[in-house]
Amino acid sequence: MTLKGEIQQLLAGFSVPEHIARIIAESHQALEGSGIARGIAVGDQAPDFELEDSAGHSVRLYEQLRRGPAVVSFFRVAWCPVCNLQLVAFQRALPEITTLGAEILAVHPESGQLVEDPPDGFHILADTSQRVIHDYRLEFTVSADVRRIYPLVFGVDVSKKNANGGWTLPVPGTFVVGQDRIVKRRHVRADFSLRMEPSEVIEALTQLRDERERAAN
Repeated sequence: MTLKGEIQQLLAGFSVPEHIARIIAESHQALEGSGIARGIAVGDQAPDFELEDSAGHSVRLYEQLRRGPAVVSFFRVAWCPVCNLQLVAFQRALPEITTLGAEILAVHPESGQLVEDPPDGFHILADTSQRVIHDYRLEFTVSADVRRIYPLVFGVDVSKKNANGGWTLPVPGTFVVGQDRIVKRRHVRADFSLRMEPSEVIEALTQLRDERERAAN
């Protein structure tokens, strides 16, 4: 099953009143239309960053790019069931991703250790100030209407989960970054249920590998 199929199956199990579903959908449309969090574009240089992983080790994007491409993905962490599905799907695809020379850098706005002993090549990174989220143009402020809904739907007060104590979140975004530091493929959507498929990541990384091999011959 695709990640999209898994997400649809998950959401079908939620019992959300129609008026709440409408408010969430309208918030997605408003955010998409505002252009506030469109994300950096294909062809842009990916901003460098250095963040701590779950084990307290520093991970720097440009250091990883010396070894191979990177998959930089932004998510909202443990309270977001769709984010959890995406992380699991990416972890299943990790053997293919690392075979293509890449690693995953998954960035979130909480503090503390979220994943115990993540596999090699899969870095869970805390952006506690949300500086990196801002630099990748993914930061937005949750609207007042949606703030009232989150405790009902997700059972969470975002301001108490975020390390910065605020109501800002990243729009879910995934970027495939080449060793030249340029974004080769991206997926950024205000609707949190829409995510980049692992197969798309693998396709982009395969293209990068093929280009490297052609250039070497």
